[in-house]
Amino acid sequence: MLTKAPRKLSVVVALVLLTITVALSFLTWQVNANSEESLLRRQLAQVGSLLGNQAAVLQVQLSDMGLVAVATDANPNAFARFADEELNDTGQSLSLWRTADGGAEMLTVQGVEPLLPQDGPESIAELEPTGELVILGILPGEPDRLAYALMPAEDNTDLVVYAESPLPPERRLTVQEGSPLYGLDLALYLGDDVGPGTLLQATVPTPVRGDTETTTVPFGNTSITIVGSSPEPLTGALSAALPWIVLGVGGALAIGGGATFEFVSRRRLVAEGLAVENERLYRQQRGIAGTLQHALLPVVPEIGGLEVAARYVAGVDELEVGGDWYDVISRGPGCCVFVVGDISGRGLPAATTMAALRFAVRAYVSEGHDIEAVLAEVRKLLDIGTDHQFATVLLGELDTSAGRLRLVSAGHLPPVLITDGRARLLDCPIAPPVGVPDPDPAPAAVVPVAGAATLLAFTDGAVERREETIDTGLERLRTAAAVAGSRPLDGMLDDLVEALATDGNKDDTVLLGLRWD
Repeated sequence: MLTKAPRKLSVVVALVLLTITVALSFLTWQVNANSEESLLRRQLAQVGSLLGNQAAVLQVQLSDMGLVAVATDANPNAFARFADEELNDTGQSLSLWRTADGGAEMLTVQGVEPLLPQDGPESIAELEPTGELVILGILPGEPDRLAYALMPAEDNTDLVVYAESPLPPERRLTVQEGSPLYGLDLALYLGDDVGPGTLLQATVPTPVRGDTETTTVPFGNTSITIVGSSPEPLTGALSAALPWIVLGVGGALAIGGGATFEFVSRRRLVAEGLAVENERLYRQQRGIAGTLQHALLPVVPEIGGLEVAARYVAGVDELEVGGDWYDVISRGPGCCVFVVGDISGRGLPAATTMAALRFAVRAYVSEGHDIEAVLAEVRKLLDIGTDHQFATVLLGELDTSAGRLRLVSAGHLPPVLITDGRARLLDCPIAPPVGVPDPDPAPAAVVPVAGAATLLAFTDGAVERREETIDTGLERLRTAAAVAGSRPLDGMLDDLVEALATDGNKDDTVLLGLRWD
């Protein structure tokens, strides 16, 4: 007996179902591949953000050392004290050079002896006073080192800060669990050329295998090329196997609809996962910016007869470093000079200017200048016409034994004095900000401060709010300071941070408190 051939309609239905199944499987594979590429690109972008912040830190550190050298006329002891804080037995080499007549002479060195580039001091002598981090290349040695340098952006300077950092043995980087680099196969190359001669470090043998992504990020005057891949599926093992699941399940007519629903559901989960990952990356980048800002701010000193505390609160919805800063310099028991300032703008230019002004103030104070002279010297470092930046600065000199507080302000709000449970905003003439010409500088305001008191200096982020006058913000701060004034100083500042916090405040805030009996 002959078997009947399948009907044409059955064949057509089978072919249509098979075509739909194959199409769904291919679409699932394509979406999963796109998700893998997107997540890998995000991971490499995060690595690039870390490298960019590291370049910013190196530039600020070398700029600080250069400014100290300029301010102290290349004093080897001052350079040694500052460089010693950066070394900490890391195998680095930090040296100070003076350039002249196309050559360069090493003035002092901290850490190990430098290897120097192939053309020797001539490469150092070619630097220009731009204040930009300059990468001089990879130097062969035991171990190999990365050479970089910076010439401060100062007129008529001939000083260069030169550094060499050791590269890991065999260029192999060990990544700890919990690091943003953990779980990725990465290789970092100096410049755009990807080859053994430009390899800085890698987590696996090079070249990196698998489906790779490449990104390039600025690093000083050059760039770093990041090549990376993921040995494990970033979307998860189940998502990677989903195309085969759809193909197997879609072969049966009874569960064809269920396979389609499974595909849609899986894609929704991947989309939600991408949203969560994006939020995590955003928080981490904000944390990096905040960490860099805190690294640029000083630790408050211990001064006999004075209690000092400070708080820095980063503005929301910002990923760049801000320009708010403070410093306290001891002049003996019960006596100090303090400064609070705010640089216009954000990012690396603001951070670099902030560091320059902070260390300039510290250098001039250490030379014995009074606060009027310090402010006059600082005004020479910034010009809004050429630097396109300005800074508000409040300088104060407190002497509790004499019961006297002296203040000078360049565009900055005066501090609040708290005594006997009452708080008042001090009267202080306000001159134009640093960077804006001041043809007739005002003398320092003198405030008697006999007896126990607390002084609170702040930046405008503590009082400025959208759609309200500055007087309203100042009164809010004065009232909150009077209420919290009886608390211990650290507790008082914590209470003020909480009382002044508002949603949507994008400006950074600095609170600096000084208390004496």
